[in-house]
Amino acid sequence: MNVDGKSNEINNRNKLYKRDELIKLPESENKVLNIEQSKLLENKFGIDKIKGFLKVNLSYLYFYHYNCESVIDQNWGCAWRSMQTALKYQLSLSNQNKDISFYELFMKYGEKNTLIDIFKKMKKDQDISEIINKLKNKIFAPYEINSGCAEPFISQLVLYDFGFDGELILINGYCNLNYAPEEVFLETIDFNKFKEKLKIHFSQINPGPIIIDDAYISAIIFGVKFNEKNKSLELLIMDPHGVEDDEKGIYIIVLDEDGKYLEIIPNEPVLQSSSIFFSNNKEWMAYFPKTN
Repeated sequence: MNVDGKSNEINNRNKLYKRDELIKLPESENKVLNIEQSKLLENKFGIDKIKGFLKVNLSYLYFYHYNCESVIDQNWGCAWRSMQTALKYQLSLSNQNKDISFYELFMKYGEKNTLIDIFKKMKKDQDISEIINKLKNKIFAPYEINSGCAEPFISQLVLYDFGFDGELILINGYCNLNYAPEEVFLETIDFNKFKEKLKIHFSQINPGPIIIDDAYISAIIFGVKFNEKNKSLELLIMDPHGVEDDEKGIYIIVLDEDGKYLEIIPNEPVLQSSSIFFSNNKEWMAYFPKTN
């Protein structure tokens, strides 16, 4: 992109993200769904279906989805919502009972220099001069992107700034559509290693939700179940794309042993459900929070 082009993009971004356009003043408050209080999982799936999942502590789990908090972010804010969900869990787990709004996060963590400074602190004991140069010369920060979207790399930096560590990995390789450079990821793993990592993660005490992103959509994995008989894998998903009915954004995806999509439970139309699979070398980014 030439200098004039980049200048025009920044000007367009400044117009796009004026407060009046980002925040919609509500007639009534759109509440964030709390999983434990609503007993949603038991009501939606049944107690027998939920048994056997390796899951997070539901009392700390809140679901941020498109257009909640009266912020109009449909079609561009799913990764920010995944970040909010992951951050709120960690804050609640550490007895920090506070809400960090979408608006606060977007306004503080959209700028490149802010993110690079956090990355330097996160990697303070490593020689990262080459990576810093790549970050400076690459478009990756939300304010540089027309849509304003955020990838798991941004989530990693934001959660670190709040005091929470996590690992950023690639599944099946690096996608050229990713904004974050390949060098910021800890490792690249295949689907079999991803399954192992899921099992270990959700076997811990109070494991945090995992953010996944394929450069098109972002979602949260907050529980897994392994079927030893047919080798299938079930993922409890929080999909920020659910808008009209909050509960439709919470569902189970069933995959075969190779990561191929088999079905969604319950069997109802969900915008992004059939996109969540790991077969055919489909590439994903994933953020795994470290459990204290």
